Amino acid sequence: MITPPLPPDALARFPGLEKFGRTATRLHPRPGPVTAAESHVGGPLRWPADEPWPTCDAPHMVHEEVPLPAELVARMRAAERGRTQPHVLAEGEVELHREIATLVGPGLVGWGSRDGGPVVGHRYVPRPHPTPNPMVALAQLRARDVPDLPRPGGADLLQVLWCPFEHSEGPWGPTVQLRWRREPDLTDLLAEPPRGEVGNDGYVPEPCRLHPEQVVEYPYPEELPEDLRRLVDEKDEECGYDDESYVDTFMAPGWKVGGYADWSLTDLRPTPCPRCAGPTTLTLVVDTSERGTGRWQPTRADGEPDDDDPHEPTGVVVGRHGALRIFVCLSCPDVPFLLDQQ
Repeated sequence: MITPPLPPDALARFPGLEKFGRTATRLHPRPGPVTAAESHVGGPLRWPADEPWPTCDAPHMVHEEVPLPAELVARMRAAERGRTQPHVLAEGEVELHREIATLVGPGLVGWGSRDGGPVVGHRYVPRPHPTPNPMVALAQLRARDVPDLPRPGGADLLQVLWCPFEHSEGPWGPTVQLRWRREPDLTDLLAEPPRGEVGNDGYVPEPCRLHPEQVVEYPYPEELPEDLRRLVDEKDEECGYDDESYVDTFMAPGWKVGGYADWSLTDLRPTPCPRCAGPTTLTLVVDTSERGTGRWQPTRADGEPDDDDPHEPTGVVVGRHGALRIFVCLSCPDVPFLLDQQ
């Protein structure tokens, strides 16, 4: 897969931006058979036979419905009819909402009815796994295939696993484990990993081959010096309907290793190492979608359009069709990491 080059005048519009360029490796996952000897998403791992397979014992979140008394629903409907504007609460509604929250209890996420049925409150509550749940293999990345993959302690292989349930520890979603390895050390391998329970099918990836491609991208605007940030704001305000914004032009979408993080959803957040509080490095972006703007639509090596370009090739759905970013600390010997979801 080949990403089209930047428009000829793109960098010229932002004098000084070129010095902030940083490489990233777009992974371009595409469905297909994979083996443990390859870099991939959703395939078998080169796992040592004498090493226990990771499990998750963190409580996972379970959806529950709590019936609401008919008389409380009637009072709520009556209060809603007293609104002078559709989205402005009437007198007494705040108190009714508090009453519902008390009745439903911790973990309230809303209330409503389905197909004309009774009104119920919705909540998520933590529940322990009956037994430690075996994790799912998410990705295996080899340094020889992925040029921007860090190599802490001389490692040349990264394996990423997660528990396919919702959890409230860290960002809402799966718990994650990383394994950094040296491929020459892997000889006697596990034949078949254990299989656990699945709470969210969107956390079970389809096996995908990777087509790594190194590109250059540039920082999210809030990470730029003040003068460049102001210029980006000005240019974005001038964008017409068919024009691409700064982020659309300079930041790669989809699964990638390295590069810069896009903070469009939350604005810039700190990403300190959870162990030493020092800086971390964006190592992997696990994205729901590969589909960016025209700037990032890949072509095949022969220059023809990628007719098989799928929107969500891995079947992974993160949050509300967003992305999970893994930031690692390369200073601490045990390579701690931080998760962020956008």
